[in-house]
Amino acid sequence: MKLKPSLFFLAACLLLFTGLPVPAQTGKPFWQEAPGQTIHPLVEFIPASFAPLAEKVNPAVVTVYSTKVSKAPLGQGSFPFFGPQHDFRREGVASGFILTADGYILTNNHVVSDSNQVKVAVGVKGQKDYDAKVIGVDPKTDVALIKIEAAELPTVALGDSDQLRVGDWVAAIGSPFTGPRGGPQFHHTLTVGVVSAKGRRLGIGPYDDFIQTDASINPGNSGGPLVNLNGEVVGINTLIISPGMSGGNVGLGFAIPINLAKSILTQLKDKGKVSRSWIGVSVQEVTPELAESFGLSEPRGALVAQVLKGSPAAKVGLEAGDIIMEFAGTPIQSSADLPALAALYGIGKKAELKFLHNGKEESRVITLAAMPEEKELAARTEETGKPARNVLGLKVKELTPALASELGYEGLSGAVVAAKDPNGPLAGQDIQPGDLIQKINSTPVQNVQDFERAVKTLRPGRIVRFYLRRGDASLFLAFPLGQ
Repeated sequence: MKLKPSLFFLAACLLLFTGLPVPAQTGKPFWQEAPGQTIHPLVEFIPASFAPLAEKVNPAVVTVYSTKVSKAPLGQGSFPFFGPQHDFRREGVASGFILTADGYILTNNHVVSDSNQVKVAVGVKGQKDYDAKVIGVDPKTDVALIKIEAAELPTVALGDSDQLRVGDWVAAIGSPFTGPRGGPQFHHTLTVGVVSAKGRRLGIGPYDDFIQTDASINPGNSGGPLVNLNGEVVGINTLIISPGMSGGNVGLGFAIPINLAKSILTQLKDKGKVSRSWIGVSVQEVTPELAESFGLSEPRGALVAQVLKGSPAAKVGLEAGDIIMEFAGTPIQSSADLPALAALYGIGKKAELKFLHNGKEESRVITLAAMPEEKELAARTEETGKPARNVLGLKVKELTPALASELGYEGLSGAVVAAKDPNGPLAGQDIQPGDLIQKINSTPVQNVQDFERAVKTLRPGRIVRFYLRRGDASLFLAFPLGQ
């Protein structure tokens, strides 16, 4: 199966998406807010027709045409890559919807990112084209705000995605399989389905929290609205899961909750980007095996895999191996809960962290900081020896200075996995050559001798927990030992 964004020309999913990423919206919104719960929806529970909904929403749905121009070699002669260059144009078609009468439009980031030109077609009949300006983008949530110069445009109200229930009727509107001008035009296509699930985490971004629907979403629907029976936007249609390379809908469509977009819209309008708060840790899920190894009765919390240098977490003494159980009074059930809560909380605000350290509950008051830019974040994350020894089906070797330089482990210590016995105790487990083992259970591993000493204490039938470095990432792995 492949994740496919529903932009016409996009063949693979970009690094996206969603969750609750920023401080809550303050002040009066610049978009039209729905007036809360409506006693009488536009259509009844078993509607005779969705025509009233289409008539209300369609005028505010637009088609977005984007053009990306890049340099490409002409490809002539024996050395084509050193020859003359020509412009390579790539055109895409997607969807969006109008927020304000003066032309602010919401769509997906992957629809307009890196585009040299963006045009918007407005109108159900007799469409009019406008040049569009990209006002703000947020790659982490795949939300973008663009604007056209116009007046008295039809708009759509933004609803409350938190009120959605599994089984609620929803409709998707957009321009599926629409080509550039002169090609097939399927703008304002309406499809109907239900909310199949909420809170879907697809593992493609730090804030995954998708609405799943079986309303038909196809390439070209990206950026279009998912609406409830009141004609209020509750989601931004974003991607589909499609088997093989077909690219077509099989009933697995996903939309960004509109409450996510509302939480960042003012920042996109005012600053063109989104600032988030953070505590400065990378976390991973507490699996049943890890829970047992840490003495937990059930898998819960966010396991700290790495504390970034100079971060708020580092300043209060948080360590790899700590399990964060509560943030600012909110229990952490899953590792995915923490990044969203921290990002939403607010730069400079103080929050109480409750966590387990070596099995004991501790708490710290932490002051959240602004999340660094990507380049700075990557920089913070970075911080033939003795004969290999055969232990647990693993061959490990010393981390010599030369090997540390080769693998990017300068300044670290541990035992390097050289090979794994394909028939050994860890044959089916996710431990790889090049991994740097730094702890076994709670025992630090500085070298091969420490590794062998720690392994001698292990007992069959118990869970063994490794803390290791893999490239720039630190993580925990837990495996049951055979009898």
